[in-house]
Amino acid sequence: MANKLEITVHEFLTIMGKLDAERKGQPPGDGDSIYDTWYDHWVALEKKVDKLSPMARADMLFDGKVGINAISENHLAEIIGVVEDQIAMHRELIKTDDEDADPEDLAMWQERLSQLVDLRKSTGWR
Repeated sequence: MANKLEITVHEFLTIMGKLDAERKGQPPGDGDSIYDTWYDHWVALEKKVDKLSPMARADMLFDGKVGINAISENHLAEIIGVVEDQIAMHRELIKTDDEDADPEDLAMWQERLSQLVDLRKSTGWR
């Protein structure tokens, strides 16, 4: 296990939403996926965020943090994969001049990828 991983609420919800979409309606199981492990926390956090006013919601999404006290190598690899997918998606949005294109979102995901790769390379990781 590694040291604590801290990500924004927005990143957490995005990662879990992507994994949920990939499961195509399959419920969480007893597997070693981060989806299975984090599912209950994700559902509870989504409910909490949905109850907030628009301004409080924005504050929670981008200023709020989700801390994972210990993360396995498998979970870290899954997170890195989702972050790489987010980078590819944002690059494509920018390339095609999509109305949802946002270079700041791309930069945020690129920075997160750099941090995750650094974590994986850090001393004592394994």
